[in-house]
Amino acid sequence: MEFQSCFDIIGPIMVGPSSSHTAGVVSIGKFMHEWVGGCPEAADIVFYDSFAETYQGHGTDKALLGGLLGMDTDDSRIKHSLECAEEYGLNYRFEFEDSCSYFDHPNTTIVTVKRGDDEVKIGGVSLGGGLSKIFMIDDQMVDIRLSTGDDFSSLVSEYQQSMKVLAEVI
Repeated sequence: MEFQSCFDIIGPIMVGPSSSHTAGVVSIGKFMHEWVGGCPEAADIVFYDSFAETYQGHGTDKALLGGLLGMDTDDSRIKHSLECAEEYGLNYRFEFEDSCSYFDHPNTTIVTVKRGDDEVKIGGVSLGGGLSKIFMIDDQMVDIRLSTGDDFSSLVSEYQQSMKVLAEVI
């Protein structure tokens, strides 16, 4: 189990009908927003399994874009994030696949974002209760647990620094 307390099960304060299809996905998008230092210019988004089947009905598309735009899970603008993406200049494209060879979970997405010279491919999975996990960064398997209310800026900084140190050692 990924849950660490009863509050993980109760779920977050959020906009949207589903903690796993919206709140957790906002966190994945927000992590990417922090990774590239702001709103990306472009995003290629692949939804797998249940995300691919229910992305519009549960607002998964809006949730991920909201996170990419820097919104938090309780931001009322999430329901308008498709329009906000256009205003912010975020060009996005959705693809849909039955299953993901990188991670076996029905709530999986892999997103490649670009901002300026920075481009990163990040895999995330929404676990329920607003919890999510980053499992891949640029084809490197990682295990970064996200929860609503986390300081994504610090998390990103920590992992970018550790990846930099690892690259220097190798």
